[in-house]
Amino acid sequence: MQNTKTILAAVIALIIGFAAGIAVAPFISPATQAKGRQLPEEIPIGGLFALSGPLSSYGNRHKAAVQLAIEDINKYVQELGLNVKFKLIDMDTKVSKEQALASIQNLAAQGVKVVVGPLASSEVAAVKDFADQNKIVVISHSSTAVTLAIPNDFIFRFVPTDKYQARALALLAKKLGLSKVAVIYRGDEWGTGLYQLFEQEFTAMGGGVKAIKYDPESKELSAEVRQLSDIVKSMGQGAGVLAICFEDDGVAILTAAKNDPVLTNVPWMGTDGLALSSKVIQNAGDAAVSLGGVYSTIFTPPKSSKYESFRRRMKEITGEEPDSYSYNIYDATWVAALAILEAGTYDGEIIQKILPDVASRYFGVSGWTLLNENGDRVGGDYVIYKVVQKDGGYSWTVAGYYRISLDKVELTGE
Repeated sequence: MQNTKTILAAVIALIIGFAAGIAVAPFISPATQAKGRQLPEEIPIGGLFALSGPLSSYGNRHKAAVQLAIEDINKYVQELGLNVKFKLIDMDTKVSKEQALASIQNLAAQGVKVVVGPLASSEVAAVKDFADQNKIVVISHSSTAVTLAIPNDFIFRFVPTDKYQARALALLAKKLGLSKVAVIYRGDEWGTGLYQLFEQEFTAMGGGVKAIKYDPESKELSAEVRQLSDIVKSMGQGAGVLAICFEDDGVAILTAAKNDPVLTNVPWMGTDGLALSSKVIQNAGDAAVSLGGVYSTIFTPPKSSKYESFRRRMKEITGEEPDSYSYNIYDATWVAALAILEAGTYDGEIIQKILPDVASRYFGVSGWTLLNENGDRVGGDYVIYKVVQKDGGYSWTVAGYYRISLDKVELTGE
């Protein structure tokens, strides 16, 4: 009789979750619920967020998404009748490798065994050894560097690697009529890796590439932008620019380029380090428009009722459009919690072993969270945004898509 009541409670919880628009979780069996009673009453999930620094407009949205997930998860476990509650312990990494490592060490000292974030691949690389050695599960929602695609470690990534973004950018360059591309890129794990992948893809298509690497710590990039202008001028007809940067250095690059007669006369492309950046809109919207809008690629979750519900809820909370990685980190938090519940113990080694299976059975606001042998999300589509001027202001608008099934870029014509 007790098992019947337990199953009924689970079914009711699933129905409530679906109606509310939250992620529908895999079925939690009575046996797993019994294990759940062995868990501590308060279960910590660590959060490594870029609350300040060169990606802070994204980081603050991502924290809001995790807080929403924790709220929804606690409603779910309450309906299941489990005597547990999840809590978020968040840290600001400042998009600094040193701060990211210090932050995960701080979380470990507080007994945290599961972490969502951090945002940048350089940060993931910085925490990886510590996470592996101390058996702390880390689920990044936005780290895309191919150098971190490693099997059997404690790092999971709910986003495809830059292998797919590089392909999308190369096809976008061709779609824009470019035969040569001047690349300005961050000299870190992510920037260097994405540049190399793009160069491979675009040269294989017959294109030419020249590049300038800059110091990610540099605040002044006008000299590099002048070099970029010289390269574009030497390339002649059919040239364009790809900026592989974060939002703070992106603002510096775009601002330095906006009055350059060479750079304002060629198409510009950007990446997921710029797409939907509110800092670009606030501080360099005019510059982006003068550079053709800066066509910027970012992984896009498939549309669904859960996607739309989450989008509405996040806009109510933050007042702005959620970026793709907000969807990813919401689902990462759900999968982390469900893996803990299925493990029945707050043990990083056990959670690491079962998390891929839990992820394979989960459909959330970002779609199916199927992971490959390296613990990274299986590839998907990319949306292309650009900055436009509307009603006296600036905003990001959808300019096209990269469809992975067709291996094709389509522009909207706006």
